[in-house]
Amino acid sequence: MNKPEYLYHGTRKKLKLLNPTQGVGYGMADNECGVYAVSDRELAIPFAISYRPLGDGAVFSVETSKRPPRIVLKDTDVDWNQVGYVYKVSFETFEQIDSKQWLSRVPVKPVEIEEIKPESYRDWIVDKSEI
Repeated sequence: MNKPEYLYHGTRKKLKLLNPTQGVGYGMADNECGVYAVSDRELAIPFAISYRPLGDGAVFSVETSKRPPRIVLKDTDVDWNQVGYVYKVSFETFEQIDSKQWLSRVPVKPVEIEEIKPESYRDWIVDKSEI
């Protein structure tokens, strides 16, 4: 697969430099230490939104089979007033680690920073108890 011109990284923090951190997720590819990014900007947006666990069973997941992606919450609420950020980054230091994710093991300087307001993505969010 050809590398895309740019990749996207979503986070709740405003940063000048994206530093590698320990990933926490379901699969082996989700537990690497690095800067994660995706080639589809829409898939980075859910990670720019702030979530609050409401109980021990709190879960946040992203269904990526449709566009826009669906953000599925269980025992979790959204902090509607907290803005997040999607960073556009050059692919140069990234390697593809699965069908959707790329990883850089070194710090990455963003090319662009986009502010994400959760309210704009309310229709992407579903409560698992309602489906």
